[in-house]
Amino acid sequence: MNLSIEERKLLIVERLAEMVDEGIILQIENLLQPRVDIWDELNDAEKEVIRKGAKDLDEGRRIPFQALLDQYRKAQ
Repeated sequence: MNLSIEERKLLIVERLAEMVDEGIILQIENLLQPRVDIWDELNDAEKEVIRKGAKDLDEGRRIPFQALLDQYRKAQ
């Protein structure tokens, strides 16, 4: 049985109207919230640092994670 999009939406609305589980209702509310792209929330300086880091990685300039941890531990 293939339901149309309108029929499917009506079934969802009917089930939601009967819903008593507040946790599920909160999850649905969160799902329906507009998505914010974190990139749009960054200022120009933050974006530039990220671009520089990505460029460094693309060009092979990287530090192994363990070496970074070792440097951090020595600094403390």
